[in-house]
Amino acid sequence: MTNKNKNRIFKDVKNFIFDTIKINKILLLIICILSFIIFLTGIIVAIKTNSNVINNDSWGIVDIATGKLTISFFSRLLSMIFVMIILFLCSFNKYLLPIAVLFIFYRSYLLGLNICLIIINYGFTGAIISVIIAFPCQLFILCSLILFYVMMLKINRDLKSWGGCYTTYPRLKVLLFSLLFLFILCIIETLLLVLFSADVILVI
Repeated sequence: MTNKNKNRIFKDVKNFIFDTIKINKILLLIICILSFIIFLTGIIVAIKTNSNVINNDSWGIVDIATGKLTISFFSRLLSMIFVMIILFLCSFNKYLLPIAVLFIFYRSYLLGLNICLIIINYGFTGAIISVIIAFPCQLFILCSLILFYVMMLKINRDLKSWGGCYTTYPRLKVLLFSLLFLFILCIIETLLLVLFSADVILVI
């Protein structure tokens, strides 16, 4: 593939993303505002629960100091892929929007809950991990999932193929690009864990 073709593909992807944001800005704004409110709810719940909560895999806080970094990487990646597939399937029917939004809100809640629990239970070290690694990476992933779902809605609306399987190439292209993007984010998060010798990480 020539540099000209690569630049054209990059430009097409960039234009599609910006068009999606522009056309669906109200929906995106509503989802983001509600996600932020639910994120704060998770923080409040964690504070009220205090440090009496025992950190284990069921809470999404995994101890990777004992050599669980590889397991944690695949667990995080599979968690992202699972949510993406749910959002992808929900995008086939506009009436499934509440289910898709519910999954997004649940991840927002877990992000607030688990970030706060890390800080409460691990003190200064937990705060460093949260601020430098966990929060920015997971927030970026959450925003990517929201944008992915809205892009799929736009494709279905443009193709006028709600609930159908016509013209699957645009859907497949966005799905594969998004999966690759999440894979890269997961690798970056893992590299940061190694760089800062982190002991724990979120799997939500």
